[in-house]
Amino acid sequence: MLTALIRFLDKRSPAQVTALGLTLLASVATLDYHLGYEASFSIFYLIPIVVVALHAQRSTSFLFCGVSAAVWLFVDDMSGHLYSSNLIPIWNACTRLGFFLVTAYLLSELKVHLKLQYALASSDSLTGVLNTRAFRETSRSLLELADRYTHPVVLAYVDIDGLKAINDTLGHLEGDRVLVSVANTITQCVRVTDVVGRLGSDEFAILLPETDYAGAQVMFGRIRKALEKNAAERRWPIGFSIGVAVYKSAPSTIDEALKYADRIMYRVKKAGKNNIIYEEQTGAHRVAYRER
Repeated sequence: MLTALIRFLDKRSPAQVTALGLTLLASVATLDYHLGYEASFSIFYLIPIVVVALHAQRSTSFLFCGVSAAVWLFVDDMSGHLYSSNLIPIWNACTRLGFFLVTAYLLSELKVHLKLQYALASSDSLTGVLNTRAFRETSRSLLELADRYTHPVVLAYVDIDGLKAINDTLGHLEGDRVLVSVANTITQCVRVTDVVGRLGSDEFAILLPETDYAGAQVMFGRIRKALEKNAAERRWPIGFSIGVAVYKSAPSTIDEALKYADRIMYRVKKAGKNNIIYEEQTGAHRVAYRER
């Protein structure tokens, strides 16, 4: 539940979260005032603090804690609560401020650890790119956006030819170096908005939002050139079979797109490996292009 709340808040701007926090604080203060000082209501001031602390910087959340404590003191005074000494409400406000600050600090620490845990769970342990589950989730969201606005999208399957031979002759440690190097090379070539994932032992998938047929040729021409240069420099006897599916409008599901790109990649392997085939979906027609 807490992770879902963090994801919800992360999709909002700082201004939106601040406005939400202030709205919740005003609502809590209003209820506190109408209930009167006899009914303890302090714990509910944590609701807006939780919202702000899970999104804002720590300094901002601490400032919000101060505002919340001041609002509680104001409401307590307006409700007509009488004390034997004027120092008592100030002491109570300081005590609540301390409680609010500790809560905000713990929440900010928890947020950091949860995000780190999510990042580790989303990444392939060897290469650092997205694992299969995270790639599907991220790609699904991007495909939904592409479908909503009828924007083009490209999905490619990259298979490393010859990795098994390296594992058999040079050992799996060298094979792991190949995988890490390939992942790093692809990541350096793509844009920040693109998505890279490792889907199998020697297979990678790449999703390019807002990319058409010509853009796919430029991007994968660059990726292939960089991969081949990297392999040649390290004297690795490997090649790359790449199947590129170009969609003028987004496919219905990520599974459908992955299967389609996978089939194109296997056509490359059957035709001799170490090549690229592009195929564009244009309604009922398909246009195929091979680069040698």
